[in-house]
Amino acid sequence: MGLSKVFAVVAFLASSCGAMFYRTDAPCDFTDVTIDDEVFSRLIARLPEGMQSGRQGYTTLFPGFEVGELTVDGLTKLRQFGPAIPYCSNGTRMVQVDVFSDGDTHFWSPWKTCSGDEGRVTVRALFTRFTFQFRVIESSASGVKLEFDRALPVITQSVRIEVEGAGPVVRGVFEILSALVPSMVEEVWLGQFFMIINDSFRSINE
Repeated sequence: MGLSKVFAVVAFLASSCGAMFYRTDAPCDFTDVTIDDEVFSRLIARLPEGMQSGRQGYTTLFPGFEVGELTVDGLTKLRQFGPAIPYCSNGTRMVQVDVFSDGDTHFWSPWKTCSGDEGRVTVRALFTRFTFQFRVIESSASGVKLEFDRALPVITQSVRIEVEGAGPVVRGVFEILSALVPSMVEEVWLGQFFMIINDSFRSINE
């Protein structure tokens, strides 16, 4: 499931301007490119509401405890944070925009134990913010076409693991894990988000 991947946190270049200013210095020219908030609203609306990832069936997480295929819900509830920023990268027209989720986007997997207990485990962040970077691959009278390049983390707050269907002891263990080892839980959240968001944008570009 790729839960051990570690992603470094990078700084976001913030803009205080409400309007978009195009840099037209050579070799990139944004003269005929119009990118507004509606472009990203429509793009996010095309993302699948839910998407599955990882191997099918169940995988043993530790002896006696198995987890099933990972599902993400709430991708279409991502929201833009601040203005889009165009820039030039090695002669390629690029644009980046910040997006955030205030808890609506989350991951979950079914779980079961050798004793027959079952339920689902959910990883959720109270607030998370990312920078999405896109290549401008086409601009015409009908609009601009963007191709997803990558996502970079900006900030993640209050990541928690929630367990449904388990007894108080198991729930308590995960609550303590979330509180005492937040960096590990955050790595899980970031790793899964990167994997899912890449797959999601690739799917709508195909």
